[in-house]
Amino acid sequence: MAAAGGIGASLAAGCLGGDSGGGGDSGGGGDSGDDGEGGMDDGTMEGDGTTEDEGGMDDGTDSTEDGSMKPDSWRSVQLSTVRGDETFTVDGFDKPVVLQSFAVWCPKCERQSKELKNMDDPAVVVGLNTDPNEDEAKVRQHAEDNGFDWRFAVAPTEMTDLLIDEFGPTVTNAPSTPVIVACQDGPATMMAGRGINSISDIQDAMDDC
Repeated sequence: MAAAGGIGASLAAGCLGGDSGGGGDSGGGGDSGDDGEGGMDDGTMEGDGTTEDEGGMDDGTDSTEDGSMKPDSWRSVQLSTVRGDETFTVDGFDKPVVLQSFAVWCPKCERQSKELKNMDDPAVVVGLNTDPNEDEAKVRQHAEDNGFDWRFAVAPTEMTDLLIDEFGPTVTNAPSTPVIVACQDGPATMMAGRGINSISDIQDAMDDC
């Protein structure tokens, strides 16, 4: 599901083994520190036990302000249904996930949701509200008023940022009706900017999973 436009939302290593360390010119290390263990570049003798390279590795374990681990993919961001009955992640399912990025105010989004209502394939359908001005209560009422009985969630800022990183700002441009087909253990494809995405188009994307 690919389209144009949208709102854009985005996302010290010290010097280890310094002049006063065990491998320096003075102190217990002496000259042997240059040739011995103190000079080994094996990642085991640097200051607090980490090398400078290790300190700079991006291993997806950055922390958020509350101390929790920051996900390195939008698929692993925890979501809560607006009905309050479930928490889940996109990568937590064993089947393809059809993710619709939408806003309540968008008429084309509602038409896209009504198209998704006709799906009979056992895919997981998720309505993801990416408008920062809309809350769970508004989305819940929208789903109930239209008889949409699948999972609906409001995207946390970190998920919106990660989606934009991968798909560009179009993913949050509601009128472009972005729909992402995320294959389990496989790629994710976005369709957007070409009107309402038909069930057959979505099914074709799922067949590639």
